[in-house]
Amino acid sequence: MLALLLVSLGVLWYIVAGYPLALRLLVWLRGPRLVRRADIRPRVSLLISAYNEAAVIRQKIENALALDYPAGLLDVVVVSDESDDGTDDIVREFAGRGVALARQVPRRGKTAGLNRTVPGLTGEIVVFSDANAMYEPDALLKLVRNFADPSVGYVTGEARYLDTGMAAADVGERAYWSYEMQVKRLETAVGSMVGGDGAIYAIRRELWRELPENAINDFLNPLQIVEAGWRGVYEPEAVAWEETAGATGSEYRRRVRIVSRSWRAVFLAPGVLNPFRVGLFTWCLLSHKVLRWFIGLFAAGALVGGGGLYIRAVTSWPLPVLGATAAGALGLLTLRGRQILSMAGYFLALNVASTKGLLMGSLGQVSGVWSTPRAAAPSQPAVRGGAIIPVGTLFLVSAGLVMAAGLVSLVRIDRPAFVLFWVSVGVLGYIYAGYPLLIGALNLLARRPVQAAAFEPAVCLFIAANDEEAVMESKLRNALRLDYPPDRLEIVVASDGSVDRTNEIVRGFGPRVRLIEFSPRRGKIATINDGLRQVASDVIIFSDANTFLQADAVRALVRNFADERVGGVSGDVVLVGERASLAKSEDLYYRYERWLQRVESEIGSMIGADGALYAIRRELFAPPAPDTILDDMAIPMAVLRAGRRMVFEPDARAWEQGSESAMQEFARKSRVIAGGMQFLRRRDSSVPLAMPQVILSLVSHKALRWLSPLFATSALLSSLTLSGVWPGYAAAAWAQATLLGLGLAGCVPALRRSSTIAIAHYFCLIQTAAATGLIWGLSGRQSVLWRRFVRVPADAPFRVIP
Repeated sequence: MLALLLVSLGVLWYIVAGYPLALRLLVWLRGPRLVRRADIRPRVSLLISAYNEAAVIRQKIENALALDYPAGLLDVVVVSDESDDGTDDIVREFAGRGVALARQVPRRGKTAGLNRTVPGLTGEIVVFSDANAMYEPDALLKLVRNFADPSVGYVTGEARYLDTGMAAADVGERAYWSYEMQVKRLETAVGSMVGGDGAIYAIRRELWRELPENAINDFLNPLQIVEAGWRGVYEPEAVAWEETAGATGSEYRRRVRIVSRSWRAVFLAPGVLNPFRVGLFTWCLLSHKVLRWFIGLFAAGALVGGGGLYIRAVTSWPLPVLGATAAGALGLLTLRGRQILSMAGYFLALNVASTKGLLMGSLGQVSGVWSTPRAAAPSQPAVRGGAIIPVGTLFLVSAGLVMAAGLVSLVRIDRPAFVLFWVSVGVLGYIYAGYPLLIGALNLLARRPVQAAAFEPAVCLFIAANDEEAVMESKLRNALRLDYPPDRLEIVVASDGSVDRTNEIVRGFGPRVRLIEFSPRRGKIATINDGLRQVASDVIIFSDANTFLQADAVRALVRNFADERVGGVSGDVVLVGERASLAKSEDLYYRYERWLQRVESEIGSMIGADGALYAIRRELFAPPAPDTILDDMAIPMAVLRAGRRMVFEPDARAWEQGSESAMQEFARKSRVIAGGMQFLRRRDSSVPLAMPQVILSLVSHKALRWLSPLFATSALLSSLTLSGVWPGYAAAAWAQATLLGLGLAGCVPALRRSSTIAIAHYFCLIQTAAATGLIWGLSGRQSVLWRRFVRVPADAPFRVIP
C-alpha cells in the first residue's frame, strides 16, 4: 500500500508541479526560444463556428466587425451547423457588412463544417473562434504578428474567463486556465506549445488538412502542423473573453468530449510521438496532455494506497486518528471548508471525465456533433454547488463490502469478531446518540437562520389521491378554510385511477377546486409528474388527502420562501386518533425525528420532507422516475442539488390519523425502507460535494439508520461468538436477547401498557420492518403503487394526542 501511494503521489506531483518546474529549469539553462514578431497585416479569415447561438451571435459579429484590423483585409465567416434557433437569420442581417454565412445541412458537426469551408477561404491566415468568445480590439494584430517568424505555423491566444460568480465550476475553471496559461508560456519558450484553443487560435491556411469529422480540430490540426516541422506558439496579448461553463456538470460533459477526441487525435498524427522528429515536443505532449488524461487513475491509486494506510492507522491508534478525522470533517463544514470541497469537487469531476474520455476514445465512442451550454435549455433545475457525487451508491457499495468482510471474519473467534462487535455497536450508538450530539454541537457553532418574512406568492395545494371518498370532502372543506388569499391559492386534486366517489366529491367543489383525472392507476409519482405539468403556481404544496392543515399552515410554509436560499419547506404533521397502543412509543420517536429535522434545518438543510405536508418552488421541481417510491425524498433532494436549502417549519402544523394497527405501521415502515434502498441506488441520492452537511446528514440520519438491522444483527451474532471470551460480551448478548423478548411480549396488547415493553415492541417492530424493507428494496420487489389502508371517516375534528 505504501509503495502504491508513493508511486501514485510521485506521478501526480510530476504532472501538476514537476513538469512546469522542469520546463522552467530548461528555459533557465538554455534560454528561451524567441519568436521573431513584426507588425504585419496579412489577409485574415475569421471563422466562427456556431450551432444554435442566437443568444450571442449578434454580439460576436459586432465584436468581430469592431476589431482593430483593416476592413479590406478581414473576412468574417460564420459556419452554422444546421442551426434552427434563428442564428442564421441574425447572421444574414450582416450580409451587407461583408459577413458570410456558410450553412451546413444536414448537421454533421463542427469539424465537418470546417473541412467544407476552410479550403474556399481567401485569407492567408485563418483564425478560429467560438461564438461566445469576445475579442479585445487588438487581438488579431497580436495574433498575426507571430507569423512574421517563418517557423511559426499556428498561434494560440489567451482565453480569459469572465467573473460571473463563485460557483465551483467558475472558480475551478478560472484557476485551471490560469495554470494552463503559465504552462503554455513555458512550452513556447522551450519550442512549441501543445494544442490550440477553440476560442482563439490561428494557422497558416496552407497548413490546413482535412480532418476526420469526429476529430477535435483545435488539437489534431496543431499536432499535424508540428508533425510537418512548424512551431506552435502562445500569444498572451491576444485576448478573448468568454464565460465559464457555469456548472460542473456542463464542464464534465465538455471534458469527456474533449479528452475522448484528443486521445484519438494523438494516434492520427503519430509523428509527434517520435522525439527524433519533433524533439522535446514529444515530452511536452506526453507530460502536459497524455499523463494528465490518466491523472484519474493515478489519483485512484493514491486513494487506495492512502485508504489502506488509514485503515492500518485506525487499527493501531483508533482514538487519535478518529479524533483527527472528526476534526477535519468539522473543518470542512465551515465556509472555507465548503469552498475547498467545492474546488476539490470540480477537479475531481475533471479527472473522472478524463478517465471516461480515455475509455470512450479507446472504444471509438466519439462524436463530432456538439451542443453548447447555450444551445439547449436543461429539463432539470441547474445543479449548483460543485461536483455531484453519488452518495447513495457509494454508501451501499461501501456498506456491502464492510458487512461482507465482517461476516467472513466470524469464522474466527478473536480479533475480527471483536472488531465487528465494536464497529456494529459503535455505528448503532452513532446513529441514535452520536449523530444527534454532533449536529447539536454544530447548531451551537454554525447556525444559519432563515430570513423569513410575510410573503404571498401564488400557491397550489396539490393533493394526489386514490379512492379517498372517506376523507376527501373533509379535506377540501379544510383546504377552503385556509387563511390565504383565495385568488393566490389554487387547490388541485390529481386522482390516480380512483373508482369510488372521490372524483364525484371533488367535482362538487368546483370551480374552487380543480380535478385532474388519470386512468388507469399508475402510481403516486406518475400522478405528481403528470399533474404538475398543468400547474403554473410559484409554490407547490404537497399534501395527503387524510392530512388536515391548521388555518395558518400555508402562510407559515411560504414565509420561508422570502429567503432566496430556501427551495423547499417541510411542515410538522402530528399523528392523532386511536393508534393500537403504539401512540406513546410512536410519539416519542416522532419527537426525536422532529428535533433532528429542526436542527438539520438550522445548520443547513434537512434530508427529505414529510410527504403529508411540504412545499417547493415550482421551478425547482425535477420529475423523478415514474417508478420512484419515495417522492418525499427524491423531490426535496432535487431542490438541494439546485443549490437551495430544504428547511423545517414547526409552525406549519397539520394532523393526520396514525396507524391503527401494528400491521399498518409495519407495512408503512417497510415500504419507506424499501423506497430508501431504491433511493440510495439511484441518482436521486447524489449530492453536491460543496454541501458537506447534507452528505453527513444523508448518511447519518437516513442511510445508516435504514441499514441499522444489519448492524443490530452483526452486534448480536458477534456478541454471541465472543460470549465465552469476556463476561461483558455475554452481558451484551443477554441485553439484546432481553430487548427481543420484551419486543415479542409487546405482541400481546395488554402487556403494552408497560412503557418499557411498549418502547421495546415499537423498536423491534421498526427494526423488523426495516429488515423486510431492505430485502424488498434491494431486490426491487416493492410496488410503486402506494397501499392505502381503510380511512377513518373525517366527519369531526381529530382529537390531538399530546
